[in-house]
Amino acid sequence: MTVKFIKLTLLTAGLIMASPCPAAAHEGWGVVVDAQGRVYVTDIPANTIWRISPDGRVEPVGRHIHSHALSLGLDGAVFGTHSNLTQPIRGVWRLDKSGRFSDIIPATRGFPLGLQSFLRAPDGSIYSASVYQYPEPEGGRDLYLLRWSPSGAIDTVAGGRVGHADGAGRAARFQAIDGMAWLPDGTIVMADGSRLRRVSVGGLVESLGSPLTELSWDQDLLGVAVGPEGAIYAADFAGRVVHRVANGRVEKLYRGGVYWAPTGVAVTADGVYVLEHPRAPLGILGDIGIGPYLRVRRFGPDGRGMTLATRWGRHSQRLAIATVLIVGAVFSIRRSRGRKLQRRQERLP
Repeated sequence: MTVKFIKLTLLTAGLIMASPCPAAAHEGWGVVVDAQGRVYVTDIPANTIWRISPDGRVEPVGRHIHSHALSLGLDGAVFGTHSNLTQPIRGVWRLDKSGRFSDIIPATRGFPLGLQSFLRAPDGSIYSASVYQYPEPEGGRDLYLLRWSPSGAIDTVAGGRVGHADGAGRAARFQAIDGMAWLPDGTIVMADGSRLRRVSVGGLVESLGSPLTELSWDQDLLGVAVGPEGAIYAADFAGRVVHRVANGRVEKLYRGGVYWAPTGVAVTADGVYVLEHPRAPLGILGDIGIGPYLRVRRFGPDGRGMTLATRWGRHSQRLAIATVLIVGAVFSIRRSRGRKLQRRQERLP
């Protein structure tokens, strides 16, 4: 009877946990805050855009959207991308303050911009890294920063063979372009591998200091932001810290801890907003829908932090049920064995 019960329990647990889940590349870093204090974040495992209101309400404003980055327009509109997970189809969307979506770049097959890294300019131009080359070409991969203009024209700002080199245009080299933001002087600051780089719209590329982190589990810097005071904030996913860079000085503003690591950052006069995911390699938990996989925190000017929202995987409740069933099975086995042992002892003279 006990053996049958255990088999049934394990089968039930397996059925509870077995269900398809979407695959993800790596964690998103998109987090922006509008003038009303509403926080928008990307959720790659769930392919969802969430909005957190000042009163703490969390609601989805977009489903079936695969956007690693977000960009905030001067009019308060939120811009993001959508990449098809199985086909080379990519586009750019706009979400206005009333909650209506519209296409800036309709989903296009073979679009040259990779649209994982993504930044919108005030004039409507879109900046993004070129499409990732897979499999790797025989001579090595190329990586460019491309620009799409509202007229439809696409040009190369800078880049060439993957590597690291400062310079102008095709003489510059990039390692891995992720988060980007606008500096007060109209240049772009980007997370390029373990370094921060500055890129002018004319294509002049320069490194901002030494590397801020070391590659860990194939991860390094992700999101970047620029504060009202002009300081640069970088989410170091590998090192599990948020760096603040100002006047040539680097300070660790926030450390994620054992489980959480920052992927995205936004800065307003009210404080620093940090998007977090489980540190690598625990990010797989979000992909399979188990446990807490996304958290948003805000740090006020006084340095005090508070959690605005935490998202749990859709299979977390199922896992809890499966765990209870398994624990119950183990308890049943031990109790059954105890009873058998007691009976044997009672039979002894």
